[in-house]
Amino acid sequence: MKKKLIPFIVFVLLWAGISTQVNPIILPSPLRVFYTTLFLFQNNYMEILTTLSRLGISLILTYIIGIPLAFGIVTSKNLKIFLRPGLLFMQSTPIISWILLALIWLNNRYIPIFIVCINTIPILVLNIISGIEGMDKKILEMGKIYNISRKDRFYKIEFPSLMRYLLSATEIILGSSFKVIVMAEVISRISNGIGNGLNIGWLNIETDIILGWTVIIYILSFLISKSILTLLKNKFRRYL
Repeated sequence: MKKKLIPFIVFVLLWAGISTQVNPIILPSPLRVFYTTLFLFQNNYMEILTTLSRLGISLILTYIIGIPLAFGIVTSKNLKIFLRPGLLFMQSTPIISWILLALIWLNNRYIPIFIVCINTIPILVLNIISGIEGMDKKILEMGKIYNISRKDRFYKIEFPSLMRYLLSATEIILGSSFKVIVMAEVISRISNGIGNGLNIGWLNIETDIILGWTVIIYILSFLISKSILTLLKNKFRRYL
Protein backbone atom coordinates (compact mmCIF):
# COMPACT_ATOMS: atom_id res chain seq x y z
CA MET A 1 0.00 0.00 0.00
CA LYS A 2 2.84 2.39 0.93
CA LYS A 3 4.64 1.66 -2.35
CA LYS A 4 1.49 2.54 -4.27
CA LEU A 5 1.37 5.94 -2.54
CA ILE A 6 4.93 6.89 -3.55
CA PRO A 7 4.09 7.90 -7.18
CA PHE A 8 1.12 9.94 -5.92
CA ILE A 9 3.24 11.75 -3.30
CA VAL A 10 5.97 12.47 -5.88
CA PHE A 11 3.33 13.82 -8.29
CA VAL A 12 1.81 16.13 -5.64
CA LEU A 13 5.25 17.41 -4.56
CA LEU A 14 6.19 18.07 -8.18
CA TRP A 15 2.87 19.83 -8.75
CA ALA A 16 3.36 21.95 -5.59
CA GLY A 17 6.86 22.91 -6.69
CA ILE A 18 5.81 23.95 -10.20
CA SER A 19 2.77 25.88 -8.89
CA THR A 20 5.05 28.17 -6.86
CA GLN A 21 6.85 29.20 -10.05
CA VAL A 22 3.84 29.99 -12.26
CA ASN A 23 0.69 32.11 -12.17
CA PRO A 24 -2.19 30.39 -10.23
CA ILE A 25 -4.32 30.74 -13.36
CA ILE A 26 -1.89 28.40 -15.12
CA LEU A 27 -1.51 25.96 -12.24
CA PRO A 28 -2.99 26.51 -8.76
CA SER A 29 -1.41 24.75 -5.78
CA PRO A 30 -2.57 21.26 -4.71
CA LEU A 31 -3.87 22.74 -1.43
CA ARG A 32 -6.01 25.28 -3.25
CA VAL A 33 -7.42 22.57 -5.52
CA PHE A 34 -8.12 20.42 -2.46
CA TYR A 35 -10.15 23.20 -0.79
CA THR A 36 -11.92 23.98 -4.07
CA THR A 37 -12.85 20.30 -4.45
CA LEU A 38 -14.35 20.26 -0.93
CA PHE A 39 -16.26 23.47 -1.69
CA LEU A 40 -17.67 22.00 -4.93
CA PHE A 41 -18.72 18.80 -3.15
CA GLN A 42 -20.52 20.75 -0.43
CA ASN A 43 -22.20 23.39 -2.60
CA ASN A 44 -22.90 21.65 -5.90
CA TYR A 45 -24.46 18.36 -4.87
CA MET A 46 -27.44 18.99 -7.20
CA GLU A 47 -25.08 19.25 -10.18
CA ILE A 48 -23.45 15.97 -9.12
CA LEU A 49 -26.82 14.24 -8.60
CA THR A 50 -28.02 15.45 -12.00
CA THR A 51 -25.04 13.88 -13.76
CA LEU A 52 -25.39 10.69 -11.69
CA SER A 53 -29.09 10.43 -12.59
CA ARG A 54 -28.24 10.80 -16.29
CA LEU A 55 -25.60 8.13 -15.91
CA GLY A 56 -28.06 5.80 -14.16
CA ILE A 57 -30.70 6.25 -16.89
CA SER A 58 -28.06 5.67 -19.58
CA LEU A 59 -26.81 2.43 -18.03
CA ILE A 60 -30.33 1.09 -17.46
CA LEU A 61 -31.19 1.80 -21.11
CA THR A 62 -27.94 0.14 -22.21
CA TYR A 63 -28.82 -3.15 -20.51
CA ILE A 64 -32.53 -3.01 -21.42
CA ILE A 65 -31.65 -2.55 -25.10
CA GLY A 66 -28.35 -4.43 -25.23
CA ILE A 67 -29.17 -7.80 -23.67
CA PRO A 68 -32.26 -8.61 -25.82
CA LEU A 69 -30.43 -7.28 -28.89
CA ALA A 70 -27.46 -9.60 -28.27
CA PHE A 71 -29.70 -12.67 -27.89
CA GLY A 72 -31.66 -11.61 -30.97
CA ILE A 73 -28.49 -11.39 -33.05
CA VAL A 74 -27.30 -14.81 -31.83
CA THR A 75 -30.63 -16.53 -32.57
CA SER A 76 -31.35 -14.83 -35.92
CA LYS A 77 -28.87 -15.12 -38.78
CA ASN A 78 -30.56 -12.29 -40.70
CA LEU A 79 -30.43 -10.00 -37.68
CA LYS A 80 -26.75 -10.84 -37.22
CA ILE A 81 -25.93 -9.99 -40.86
CA PHE A 82 -27.90 -6.75 -40.61
CA LEU A 83 -26.88 -5.44 -37.15
CA ARG A 84 -23.36 -6.66 -36.34
CA PRO A 85 -21.61 -4.41 -38.91
CA GLY A 86 -23.62 -1.47 -37.54
CA LEU A 87 -22.49 -2.21 -33.98
CA LEU A 88 -18.86 -2.44 -35.09
CA PHE A 89 -19.27 0.89 -36.90
CA MET A 90 -20.79 2.49 -33.78
CA GLN A 91 -17.90 1.18 -31.68
CA SER A 92 -15.18 2.45 -34.02
CA THR A 93 -16.68 5.91 -34.66
CA PRO A 94 -15.10 8.63 -32.44
CA ILE A 95 -17.31 9.86 -29.59
CA ILE A 96 -16.80 13.47 -30.68
CA SER A 97 -18.45 12.67 -34.05
CA TRP A 98 -21.53 11.30 -32.29
CA ILE A 99 -21.70 14.36 -30.02
CA LEU A 100 -21.56 16.75 -32.99
CA LEU A 101 -24.26 14.75 -34.79
CA ALA A 102 -26.38 14.68 -31.63
CA LEU A 103 -26.15 18.49 -31.43
CA ILE A 104 -27.90 18.55 -34.82
CA TRP A 105 -30.37 15.75 -34.14
CA LEU A 106 -31.44 16.14 -30.50
CA ASN A 107 -32.47 18.54 -27.77
CA ASN A 108 -29.39 19.25 -25.62
CA ARG A 109 -30.81 17.59 -22.49
CA TYR A 110 -30.96 14.19 -24.24
CA ILE A 111 -27.44 14.31 -25.70
CA PRO A 112 -25.47 12.93 -22.68
CA ILE A 113 -27.80 9.91 -22.34
CA PHE A 114 -27.72 9.28 -26.11
CA ILE A 115 -23.91 9.45 -26.21
CA VAL A 116 -23.42 7.01 -23.32
CA CYS A 117 -25.85 4.54 -24.93
CA ILE A 118 -24.10 4.84 -28.30
CA ASN A 119 -20.78 4.19 -26.56
CA THR A 120 -21.86 1.32 -24.29
CA ILE A 121 -24.46 -0.71 -26.22
CA PRO A 122 -21.95 -2.07 -28.79
CA ILE A 123 -19.55 -3.04 -25.97
CA LEU A 124 -22.28 -4.93 -24.12
CA VAL A 125 -23.82 -6.60 -27.18
CA LEU A 126 -20.53 -7.72 -28.75
CA ASN A 127 -19.26 -9.11 -25.42
CA ILE A 128 -22.46 -11.10 -24.85
CA ILE A 129 -22.29 -12.45 -28.41
CA SER A 130 -18.66 -13.49 -27.85
CA GLY A 131 -19.71 -15.19 -24.60
CA ILE A 132 -22.51 -17.15 -26.26
CA GLU A 133 -20.46 -18.09 -29.33
CA GLY A 134 -17.47 -19.02 -27.15
CA MET A 135 -19.34 -21.65 -25.16
CA ASP A 136 -17.93 -25.15 -25.40
CA LYS A 137 -20.26 -26.89 -27.85
CA LYS A 138 -19.07 -30.36 -26.75
CA ILE A 139 -20.17 -29.71 -23.15
CA LEU A 140 -23.54 -28.41 -24.36
CA GLU A 141 -24.00 -31.53 -26.51
CA MET A 142 -23.03 -33.75 -23.58
CA GLY A 143 -25.70 -32.01 -21.48
CA LYS A 144 -28.30 -32.90 -24.09
CA ILE A 145 -27.09 -36.52 -24.39
CA TYR A 146 -27.38 -37.05 -20.62
CA ASN A 147 -30.86 -35.44 -20.62
CA ILE A 148 -29.88 -32.56 -18.34
CA SER A 149 -32.86 -30.23 -18.15
CA ARG A 150 -32.78 -26.97 -20.14
CA LYS A 151 -32.90 -25.03 -16.87
CA ASP A 152 -29.88 -26.87 -15.41
CA ARG A 153 -27.94 -26.53 -18.67
CA PHE A 154 -28.51 -22.78 -18.59
CA TYR A 155 -27.54 -22.25 -14.92
CA LYS A 156 -24.67 -24.76 -14.75
CA ILE A 157 -23.10 -24.45 -18.22
CA GLU A 158 -24.30 -21.44 -20.20
CA PHE A 159 -24.79 -18.79 -17.48
CA PRO A 160 -21.29 -19.16 -15.87
CA SER A 161 -19.65 -18.75 -19.29
CA LEU A 162 -21.84 -15.77 -20.13
CA MET A 163 -21.27 -14.06 -16.75
CA ARG A 164 -17.54 -13.75 -17.37
CA TYR A 165 -18.16 -11.81 -20.57
CA LEU A 166 -20.98 -9.79 -19.03
CA LEU A 167 -18.78 -8.71 -16.10
CA SER A 168 -15.95 -7.89 -18.48
CA ALA A 169 -18.29 -5.69 -20.53
CA THR A 170 -19.65 -4.06 -17.36
CA GLU A 171 -16.11 -3.25 -16.18
CA ILE A 172 -15.31 -1.51 -19.49
CA ILE A 173 -18.67 0.31 -19.49
CA LEU A 174 -18.31 1.58 -15.91
CA GLY A 175 -14.74 2.64 -16.56
CA SER A 176 -15.65 4.91 -19.46
CA SER A 177 -19.28 6.02 -19.00
CA PHE A 178 -18.76 8.72 -16.36
CA LYS A 179 -16.07 10.45 -18.42
CA VAL A 180 -18.15 10.16 -21.59
CA ILE A 181 -21.29 11.63 -20.02
CA VAL A 182 -19.36 14.60 -18.57
CA MET A 183 -17.69 15.23 -21.94
CA ALA A 184 -21.11 15.22 -23.62
CA GLU A 185 -22.42 17.68 -20.99
CA VAL A 186 -19.48 20.01 -21.61
CA ILE A 187 -19.70 20.02 -25.41
CA SER A 188 -23.51 20.24 -25.53
CA ARG A 189 -23.37 23.24 -23.15
CA ILE A 190 -26.16 21.73 -21.07
CA SER A 191 -27.33 24.06 -18.29
CA ASN A 192 -26.87 21.65 -15.34
CA GLY A 193 -24.65 18.80 -14.24
CA ILE A 194 -20.91 18.46 -13.71
CA GLY A 195 -20.27 19.45 -17.33
CA ASN A 196 -21.95 22.78 -16.65
CA GLY A 197 -19.63 23.31 -13.67
CA LEU A 198 -16.61 22.64 -15.89
CA ASN A 199 -17.91 25.08 -18.48
CA ILE A 200 -18.37 27.81 -15.85
CA GLY A 201 -14.79 27.24 -14.64
CA TRP A 202 -13.51 27.48 -18.21
CA LEU A 203 -15.51 30.62 -19.06
CA ASN A 204 -14.28 32.37 -15.88
CA ILE A 205 -10.70 31.09 -16.38
CA GLU A 206 -10.79 29.43 -12.94
CA THR A 207 -8.27 26.62 -13.25
CA ASP A 208 -8.83 25.47 -9.67
CA ILE A 209 -12.55 24.96 -10.44
CA ILE A 210 -11.72 22.85 -13.52
CA LEU A 211 -9.20 20.78 -11.57
CA GLY A 212 -11.60 20.48 -8.62
CA TRP A 213 -14.33 19.06 -10.86
CA THR A 214 -11.74 16.78 -12.45
CA VAL A 215 -10.87 15.34 -9.02
CA ILE A 216 -14.59 14.83 -8.30
CA ILE A 217 -15.06 13.03 -11.64
CA TYR A 218 -12.13 10.73 -10.87
CA ILE A 219 -13.34 9.95 -7.33
CA LEU A 220 -16.96 9.30 -8.36
CA SER A 221 -15.95 7.23 -11.38
CA PHE A 222 -13.64 5.09 -9.22
CA LEU A 223 -16.19 4.63 -6.41
CA ILE A 224 -19.09 3.78 -8.73
CA SER A 225 -17.04 1.33 -10.78
CA LYS A 226 -15.43 -0.32 -7.73
CA SER A 227 -18.66 -0.66 -5.71
CA ILE A 228 -20.80 -2.04 -8.57
CA LEU A 229 -18.14 -4.50 -9.74
CA THR A 230 -17.46 -5.70 -6.17
CA LEU A 231 -21.19 -6.20 -5.62
CA LEU A 232 -21.58 -8.15 -8.88
CA LYS A 233 -18.49 -10.29 -8.29
CA ASN A 234 -19.65 -11.17 -4.77
CA LYS A 235 -23.14 -11.93 -6.03
CA PHE A 236 -21.98 -14.17 -8.89
CA ARG A 237 -18.74 -15.46 -7.35
CA ARG A 238 -19.72 -19.10 -7.83
CA TYR A 239 -20.05 -18.59 -11.60
CA LEU A 240 -16.60 -17.03 -12.08
